Amino acid sequence: MALIRGFIASSLDGRVADAGGGVEWLAPFRKVDPGYGAFIDLVGTVVMGRTTYDQIPSLGMGWPYAGKRGFVVTSRRGDPVQRGVRFWREGLPALVDRLRDLDDGDAWVVGGAGLLAAFAEQGALDRLSLLIAPVLLGEGPPLFPARAGPPRGLVLRGTAALAMGVVRLDYELLPMKPGRGRGRAAGAPGEEAQA
Repeated sequence: MALIRGFIASSLDGRVADAGGGVEWLAPFRKVDPGYGAFIDLVGTVVMGRTTYDQIPSLGMGWPYAGKRGFVVTSRRGDPVQRGVRFWREGLPALVDRLRDLDDGDAWVVGGAGLLAAFAEQGALDRLSLLIAPVLLGEGPPLFPARAGPPRGLVLRGTAALAMGVVRLDYELLPMKPGRGRGRAAGAPGEEAQA
């Protein structure tokens, strides 16, 4: 059963993009090694929203997820241009079920932040690796939009102080209590369930 993971960068004040939706503010930190190589080796599937998918060509590096299955969550019409990528229009609960059935690696919710938050709201996000860059953006989309409902618990599983003042925080999200979202009732095999 695949774990569903997040791996995302944020400014120190919790913004994932600037006021215009851009991520150029991350450019000075591109030489920082956040442990991406070890992370991507765990991943068999990438999941992203349509805006993130449409922005990839503008990065000028081609498709960065070669050899990975891809799902693009969208309500817009059209077909993906990348091989191995499917546009998903059947709702998040059905996608979570599909991802859980995979056995060839974990699933990474690449972005955007709203999609990552939606997975967390469903109780479907198992792990979150958060890179915090020492920048105050002041405005722009937040890492987690305002939400209603009960608090969601996380357990800190690791920290790393990286180059240029970047910090990596690795969290496990606790299973949601019955009746709240669609999360697992127990931890992954080999892990102790936390209450």
